[in-house]
Amino acid sequence: MTFLIIMVGLFMLILLEKPFEKRASGLIFLVSYLLLIAVYVVQTTFVKIVSNGLLMMMAVIVVCPLFFRLVQSSLRKHS
Repeated sequence: MTFLIIMVGLFMLILLEKPFEKRASGLIFLVSYLLLIAVYVVQTTFVKIVSNGLLMMMAVIVVCPLFFRLVQSSLRKHS
């Protein structure tokens, strides 16, 4: 499930042309997203760092801003 959330976030990031207008928030998001992917890869490949539930919660928290941006941009296009 965590893998699917991470992949949905990646496709939303690709789908949005400008996911974040402010440079600082965009950089913070990208760093957190890359850190999430790194933790997921280490978790599934080498050693268990955090519990699976916590990792899925982190994925949801990181991907939520992208979902909100996608909804906002689709509402602007249809208005």
